[in-house]
Amino acid sequence: MTDIARLVHNVDQQGFAELDKIGLNGQRDQGLVCTLISRDLSGSDDLCVSWGRILPGQHHLCHHHPDASEFYVVISGTPLVHLGDTEYRARPGDGIYIPRGTRHGLTNDGDTAVDLVVGVSKPADWQFVPDE
Repeated sequence: MTDIARLVHNVDQQGFAELDKIGLNGQRDQGLVCTLISRDLSGSDDLCVSWGRILPGQHHLCHHHPDASEFYVVISGTPLVHLGDTEYRARPGDGIYIPRGTRHGLTNDGDTAVDLVVGVSKPADWQFVPDE
């Protein structure tokens, strides 16, 4: 029998948590995350998927993952995406692939929240290496 309670999770029921990473100069990572698929939550052995929210004025620290690739799908807002040595103005509907080891981060310099789906190619325990 399929365990729907383990396989299906809703952002409104799970709720958001504040990002908890620290940058190279002691600055706090900013934004909210709600994990929807992971090893612990869903039994996934190959990916982690979350709903991210970056509020106006917040900055998700530039960092990289030496052991995992990542993607963003922008649902709402127009964040400034820091990707390698480039900055890109994203818009709703953009899918952004971040290869393993690539420096990346987000800045919400707009007036509305940025919502995005975030996926990582490991179910848990990937490394977050701050680059700022």
